[in-house]
Amino acid sequence: MTILLSAGAPLLALALAGPPGADPPPTARPDVASGLETGREGLARYQWRLRTDMKVDGVQRLTKVEDVHLGPDGGLVTKKTVRYDKRPEPTPFPGNDPRSDLQRPLKPEEEAELAEAAMDVMQLYARTAPDVVRRWQEGAELLPPDPERPGLVRLRGRGLVRPQDETTLYLDEETRLVSQIEVKTTVSPQIRDIAFLRVEFEKLPAPGGPPRLKVPARIFLNMDYHGRRVALEMTTTDYRSWP
Repeated sequence: MTILLSAGAPLLALALAGPPGADPPPTARPDVASGLETGREGLARYQWRLRTDMKVDGVQRLTKVEDVHLGPDGGLVTKKTVRYDKRPEPTPFPGNDPRSDLQRPLKPEEEAELAEAAMDVMQLYARTAPDVVRRWQEGAELLPPDPERPGLVRLRGRGLVRPQDETTLYLDEETRLVSQIEVKTTVSPQIRDIAFLRVEFEKLPAPGGPPRLKVPARIFLNMDYHGRRVALEMTTTDYRSWP
């Protein structure tokens, strides 16, 4: 069975940008929603390489590398699959080995379900519309710089997508451009399985790119689902003009 970690949804349409001109004053409240709109428009002019790695219970299960770009509807389009490496299930311990009682073979259909659940969580937040973000930021609390992240202020609030989730944006103290996003949420609307999502942004690594356009360089997801620990990591490289 092929495990699909589909790039057919706007998973990486999380580009953010700032308005042209001088940096806002330190007391200015960040307008993340407008930055999201501008950033997505800027990202549509590029294609890039996307690598996806998935681990289940700490064991590497899948590596996929694709060349992708945004389609007219804002969704990701796979131009080419460069690599697809599916790891085999580890050899089971013999029945007389004490460790055999702790080993839980991962069935192909279960692995597919875990991959789909992980992608659903990531897409849920990547699809967030600017109007939804605008409503969230109005009620979010602007906090002082994080002692563990010098130079970054925090914008924190609940209910960005799910009522119980908690989202924290880390923004450059001077430019108010987003550096990281962290979301504590659940795998499904029911408060049963916990998920943690983190997105790290960097300046667009392409010659001649807009100076205030930041794109997701790394995306991490950790979640507990049906008694399994799932970790998904996505990285982007090789940005170049498109089309």
